[in-house]
Amino acid sequence: MTRIIITCFVFLVFTFLVSGCANNPTVHLYGKYLEEPKLQALTGKLKEQGLNVEANNFDFPTTVNSNTLLYSLLLRSPDVIDKTASIAELEGFPITNMQALTQGNHWYTKDSLALFLFPDGRKPKGTLLAQDLTNTYKGKSCGDGQRLILNKNGTYQLTLKTINKVISTKGHWKFRQFPYLELQELNSPYANYYFEISQTKSEDKVSKLNLTQLQLLNANSANPLASECMFIHGIRI
Repeated sequence: MTRIIITCFVFLVFTFLVSGCANNPTVHLYGKYLEEPKLQALTGKLKEQGLNVEANNFDFPTTVNSNTLLYSLLLRSPDVIDKTASIAELEGFPITNMQALTQGNHWYTKDSLALFLFPDGRKPKGTLLAQDLTNTYKGKSCGDGQRLILNKNGTYQLTLKTINKVISTKGHWKFRQFPYLELQELNSPYANYYFEISQTKSEDKVSKLNLTQLQLLNANSANPLASECMFIHGIRI
């Protein structure tokens, strides 16, 4: 009988702890622009305070240009807003914009917050960061070129489609100075492709779009891409 009581007590305590953890607020940490050690350090500090953390590399909303904290109006413990902001500041990311949102994303209606952070607190005006280029681009008028993927670790995959087969070439990409992008194939002593980066706005039947365009600069006989080749990535506004 005593063993049964002890077992039930332990089970109830465990259930309480699990349900308590599940009910803790969740911080959606947008870490696209952060170095991995700093992202991990901040994640650890937030978790130490009992917060659930979901880090991601998603694109920022186009209106977010500085360190921002967004929170749901349905937070069960509103004091977690100041707690999260204080932890971020102690880790070197002071929050300059804080506001509540109730629409536009599923988690706004939950017990959640979001942190959008830049290494220097603000996105450089009128330019791009290397992390802004890490996307999948679709080829337009590129001849054999179908798709270009720029990865966060500095590697790329270029998909070429000929009449008989599909080829995927790999290498490293470099963004030394705006607005130029270089692609260097594996084992190549020099860059094989040069692109000029541009940004523009467009619109389709669904919504407005922010477009990032990569225009080929070095079309030649050794290059399988057509001279008018452009790779495009769009983000809905």
